[in-house]
Amino acid sequence: MPHWRFLNTGMRDGAANMAVDEALLAGVNDGTSPPTVRVFGWIPHTVSIGYSQDPGSEIDLAACRGAGIGVVRRPTGGRAVFHADELTYSVVGPSGVPPLGSSIMETYRAIGEALVDGVRALGVDAQLEEVGTDAGARRGGPSPPCFVSSGRFEVVVSGRKLVGSAQRRVGRGVLQHGSLLLGPRHEDLASLLPGLTAGERTALRRALSAKTTTLCTVLGRTVGFDEAARAIRGGFERAWGIALAEGVLSDSEEGTAARLASGYAIER
Repeated sequence: MPHWRFLNTGMRDGAANMAVDEALLAGVNDGTSPPTVRVFGWIPHTVSIGYSQDPGSEIDLAACRGAGIGVVRRPTGGRAVFHADELTYSVVGPSGVPPLGSSIMETYRAIGEALVDGVRALGVDAQLEEVGTDAGARRGGPSPPCFVSSGRFEVVVSGRKLVGSAQRRVGRGVLQHGSLLLGPRHEDLASLLPGLTAGERTALRRALSAKTTTLCTVLGRTVGFDEAARAIRGGFERAWGIALAEGVLSDSEEGTAARLASGYAIER
């Protein structure tokens, strides 16, 4: 089994965060980056959309601009996510190498088991979703947000989604990243989608509240970024039987990310 690295890259803007993920994926593919578990946050708060989505039809760019909220495109698929009260993780490694597995679902399961172990250490009775659900698209409007539906092997508590994830496979490399909800700010996405009436925004906010949960809600207390980061790191180490070596981005990785960042930012 290869040696795995742990990175806590702290708070960066959305374009920088997505560029780091792509830089790590490129490094794994060319053999210059070790397999890595990373945790990070977002400053400013940011909406990310899937790589195939049209920002103009999926996000109210003017509302984001007025609120000082960033907008970026992810290197992975999926639908809109508002990154605010959360810890974001990413896992980058070579496909087919334990414990990642060779297929999309094997990787989702392996990472999901590590995430479940991590949040259980905080006292959360979490499980893996065995059967995914899909809310479907709203006719004539933006796609429903990522957190309205649950994918197979995502992390849930009493059927409500706690962690949402997306995956991309390029060459021999695998990138999976996702959001662990610390608090309820993800529900504010309802105010950032275009073409909705006031009633539809209220209904969407209620749907997000009903279909998701947060560490704050489950535990009845605030869980900060650093506490969640320690728990997630421990979950990967225990579930995968590995020791994650503390690391930092290499000069090469930082340089690649800096070159890529402009490609992720969406003009507002």
